[in-house]
Amino acid sequence: MSRYTRRFGPVPRPNPRAHPKSLRGGGNVPLVHDVLNPDNTVPPSSSISGVELPLWIQPPIQWENIDQIGYVTIGAVNASVTIISFQVPIGRNGIINKVANNFVGGGWTEGTGDVLWRILVDGAPPPGANSYDAIPASLGSPANPVKISGFRIFENQVVQLVAFNNGAGPNGGIVPAGQLVGGRLVGYLYPRELEDENIWI
Repeated sequence: MSRYTRRFGPVPRPNPRAHPKSLRGGGNVPLVHDVLNPDNTVPPSSSISGVELPLWIQPPIQWENIDQIGYVTIGAVNASVTIISFQVPIGRNGIINKVANNFVGGGWTEGTGDVLWRILVDGAPPPGANSYDAIPASLGSPANPVKISGFRIFENQVVQLVAFNNGAGPNGGIVPAGQLVGGRLVGYLYPRELEDENIWI
């Protein structure tokens, strides 16, 4: 008998007669017995040790990947260019939890504010994530995006990453000469019906 079995007892196996629809296609996801919390049964896709996790922390079984990446030529001074733009599908909500932005070419100094990247949801900063309204420096790179606390997105919203050539910067912005601005947004979507009815943005 293993140390695990002595401590927790044998792990129960699913009984196909107890869950005929769940195990043979259709119906609800079968519940599993949590050996660390023997009094609880929890969905296997959204729990750890019997604790229900919010959808924006632990993706459910029905998650769908978001991985948007783009590069465009920098715009004129005091002009914005759109690097990434996508619309959240009907019937889906989600979260963005990794971001990246960078500059390729000469004439820009990291952190000066001559170029500002902005993450927008329906044309405004994401609720609760105003820090991403004016990003003055590179957050990782598209090849290696930075993990963030994350912000939520909801069905039919338009999510964008834009770059602004800031004429009010210390050097008066960037003189366009074919330089590129790039970025990446990473996260996941899930079915809206899994959402708590009382959710607020």
